[in-house]
Amino acid sequence: MAKNFHTDNKAFMLYKDWEDIFQALDSSEEIGELVMALFAYAKRGETPKLSGGAKIAFLMMRAAIERDGIAWEEMCAQRSECGKKGGRPKKSDESGNTDEKAEQTAASADNAEEKPQGINDTAEKPKAFSQTKRFSEKAQKADKDIDKDKDKDKAIDKDREKDAGTAESVVRSFGTHKNIMLTSEQYNELESRCRSVGLSLESYISKLSQWLFTKGRHCTDPYRIISGWLDNDSKRKTAAKPKERQGCDLSWYDDFAMNFDLSKFF
Repeated sequence: MAKNFHTDNKAFMLYKDWEDIFQALDSSEEIGELVMALFAYAKRGETPKLSGGAKIAFLMMRAAIERDGIAWEEMCAQRSECGKKGGRPKKSDESGNTDEKAEQTAASADNAEEKPQGINDTAEKPKAFSQTKRFSEKAQKADKDIDKDKDKDKAIDKDREKDAGTAESVVRSFGTHKNIMLTSEQYNELESRCRSVGLSLESYISKLSQWLFTKGRHCTDPYRIISGWLDNDSKRKTAAKPKERQGCDLSWYDDFAMNFDLSKFF
């Protein structure tokens, strides 16, 4: 019967590089929710409802747990298949089989006296050759299984990148109260946009962080909110830019009036 790592495997791996992800979460409650979500998925295959940084972190960790679980299932299947093909021989019964074995041993001893030594040597060679051939076939099959495992690992890594979306390996918290969760890619993009129009990204982050803290709320997509603010302020700033005025210097008119000769009109 095929093994299922959700129900049959008694353990799952926690990787050291996950420490940075746990530290990036802004509260112990989110850390606790993330840990319980990992146990629920590894033990029962459940996908709990999370939000914010905890959801992004769970998607990345879930892919690693699934990859390890599939590798464990395939290892169990290989062991089961090897057990069906070979294994330790059954013990002979005390009644009947013992006498038959003794008779066969005695008969083989009589035949050994009559037959030349060379015949016995050639009789043993096909058996050894067959065992060596079977061992070689198992080794080749094991190599093919390893290649299949590598291909599946690559496919799982691609799914992991797809689930993570635009998130990079580490999610960071920003703001006065550390309640604004942005990836490095999102932060760099917003900062570049603010710099191009002469605005400050930190002011937007501080504004949103203080508002969420005052209202006691949690923002699931701070990137979308800050991006919307930035678009609106950029349009206002462009529309309010004063137009260049043309020169209004009339000093030349004073010089003309004082030096104008009126005698030629009389």
